[in-house]
Amino acid sequence: MGAARGANLAAGQRRMRCGSRPASVRGVEVLAVAARILIVDRSLDNREVLRTLLARRGAETVEASTARRGLAAARETRPDLIVLDGDDSSEGASENARQLAAEAAGANTPIVVLGTLQRDALPLGAATQVAKPYHYGQLLRKLESVLNRRS
Repeated sequence: MGAARGANLAAGQRRMRCGSRPASVRGVEVLAVAARILIVDRSLDNREVLRTLLARRGAETVEASTARRGLAAARETRPDLIVLDGDDSSEGASENARQLAAEAAGANTPIVVLGTLQRDALPLGAATQVAKPYHYGQLLRKLESVLNRRS
């Protein structure tokens, strides 16, 4: 990574203190709440896009390709928010998502589910659901809203 690119990346990853208003870093809105966000999605492309957008807004991201791996990552990193792909139809995905939701509930960590996860797959009220297809701008505003409710 070149020095100029590294400096730009560092500038784009500044975080704000809790309760601060969003600011702009090089014309990009920064999350009002500094956050560690766990992204759980089988699609590497989806994780990369979301990681990039969140990093530009000052969030630290952790990634997992399955709910089982997400559970391990949540235990290890203690995220402020979990973004979970609800369209994972692989074997055991629903059970692993339930376990992840239980772990998140115990840690008071909100979950935002992207897509069509069955409502009975997670404990009632455990998650905010965002229907697919979604626009990233709207998704980012939803994530910020959930984070603001938590702080």
